[in-house]
Amino acid sequence: MGDAKRKRFGAYLAQMRRDAHKSQRQLAETLCRMSGTVSVTRHEVSRWERGERVPDVWLPALATALSVPLDTLERGAAHARGEDISAGPRSPAEALAYFLPDHDVDLGPLASEAGRRVGATTAATLADRAHSLRLADDVIAGGDLLAPALRELDGAIRLYRETTHSEETGRSLLSSIGEMAQITGWIASDAGEHEQAARVYRLGVSAAREAGDLALVGNLAGSLAYQLSNTGREDDGLSLALAALEEAGPDAPAKARALYLDRVAWAHTKAGDTHQRCALSPRPTKPWPTRTRRSPQTGPIGSPPRNSM
Repeated sequence: MGDAKRKRFGAYLAQMRRDAHKSQRQLAETLCRMSGTVSVTRHEVSRWERGERVPDVWLPALATALSVPLDTLERGAAHARGEDISAGPRSPAEALAYFLPDHDVDLGPLASEAGRRVGATTAATLADRAHSLRLADDVIAGGDLLAPALRELDGAIRLYRETTHSEETGRSLLSSIGEMAQITGWIASDAGEHEQAARVYRLGVSAAREAGDLALVGNLAGSLAYQLSNTGREDDGLSLALAALEEAGPDAPAKARALYLDRVAWAHTKAGDTHQRCALSPRPTKPWPTRTRRSPQTGPIGSPPRNSM
């Protein structure tokens, strides 16, 4: 677990560096100028980002160089060292950046523009396949469905990256990839493959962000938050559930916000704060849709979460 925490903190540092538009060499040079020494090289920055070392003495300078609050870096470094940081939840922005870094699962610009042309019909077919996978999850155990689900997801990614299409079709393909990732992540989690689930959720977040679908980003982040809450990481789950609600924004569909609020309520329950849970749990004024899912992971958005009451 220690290695995993250091790597997660390293990935967070790397994302903050990229957000600051600095290379590893430029960051090292900035730190040297600030300290008046030449003791930091790009190789040292690389070690931090790979999780090989935690840059304890450099945290104040890093906070200044990257325009990140010092307490945010200190909490992340403490977590990387295995220390208890349960004094309070992360801010929503910090939680999203920390648990769902997107640079390692980028679905940005196409690698090639020489593939076959696809359009709305292909995008609709992929959306149907995502729906079929959702239906299969109703009747097939997670362990049996995981391998086929991963193949479907891989095929969807290759379809997007190896073809050419309009911007509108591309967004539709990316949304379907995000939906497949959300379903596949839940299947993996259901099968006990939690690290696999987290990787798939990160990929889905990358796709949803690229598609501009903030509601789907919130759904994916909330799905991982639910997993964290149920696997002994209650404070992390609460932080990410709150971040998912904020990421989706106030303009998200009402049913989507109800789902996110229910996940926040569940996270409060798992963290032992039942008062907040009762205050946040949505109270629908009409029945939930009849085509429901068996878990809060896989929607359709608005489906009642399983085991959340």
